[in-house]
Amino acid sequence: MVQRYQGVAIYCRVSSGDQKTKGDLTRQKDRLINHCVLNGYKITNIFEEVGSGLNDNRKKLKDLFKLISTNKISKVVIEHKDRLTRFNYQIFEYFFNSYGVTIDCIEKILPKSFENELVEDILTIMMSYSAKIYGKRSHQNKKHEDK
Repeated sequence: MVQRYQGVAIYCRVSSGDQKTKGDLTRQKDRLINHCVLNGYKITNIFEEVGSGLNDNRKKLKDLFKLISTNKISKVVIEHKDRLTRFNYQIFEYFFNSYGVTIDCIEKILPKSFENELVEDILTIMMSYSAKIYGKRSHQNKKHEDK
């Protein structure tokens, strides 16, 4: 039987540096810490990250995965499902649960209609690709200006 440490990890994420500068990341972390204190959770790790929920190469998320896969924590506390990922939340949940780790999502949002969820997903994908295109174009323009 695998010995599990009963620690709790908090995972906070915002999409942009601007959101971090405005204090959104700090407020999110404070809400999660408060939730843990009120519920008697022993916080062992706090992960704060700036990056897209569509990016599957986030350093802090990978660090969280290491804690999970080495049985260092028993629970992950997040504010919303989309703080972990914009898509395929169920895969994350399955992975965490396969190691006996539960996810405590403190903000329960009413279920969306299929149509609303589909529209939101399409808009998110479009924004992601637009950002990549504009970012690449900006990078190329900067290269040309530097020459």
